[in-house]
Amino acid sequence: MAQHIMTQDPEKALSGPETRYEYVRREIPPDLTFKPDTINPVHNRFIVSTVVMVLTSLALFFLPLFNGLLAGAFGGFHARRMSRALAAAAFASVAVPATLAFLLFIGTATQSHLFWGLGFWGYTALYVIGMFIGAATGAVSSPFWAGGDSRAPAFLSAPPGRAPIAAPPSRPTTP
Repeated sequence: MAQHIMTQDPEKALSGPETRYEYVRREIPPDLTFKPDTINPVHNRFIVSTVVMVLTSLALFFLPLFNGLLAGAFGGFHARRMSRALAAAAFASVAVPATLAFLLFIGTATQSHLFWGLGFWGYTALYVIGMFIGAATGAVSSPFWAGGDSRAPAFLSAPPGRAPIAAPPSRPTTP
């Protein structure tokens, strides 16, 4: 005959019997390794060079052409490749004027006199031109200041000499 267990907690009554787990101790296979608990951030050059360009541009926003040149040179130097530097410059050329336009939009009408002489679109044109010139300059100058590209093949000043005719094709093996 089945017994009914009465309880005051309806969730416990509907949940059924408790699940039991059994743990078995085994040896860990020798080829199994564990991940360390530390966080190793991935150093993405495109993201970092874009952030360098944007932050430098925003810090020097009051110098219309010079902020683009300087930010592009720093970011392009960090990007190390022309394609990466120009892509970061394209992103920064949209992000910085958009940020300034947003800040001018939320500001009062008296704060927009920063661009009275040049105008917002003139400022943006000078900034974009300076950004791309600076990015190209930084990417080109990176191998000169950083000690060269480690992935580039090394060139010798003289052509390789011919091997002697009597030279063995490989090193002799010793027992």
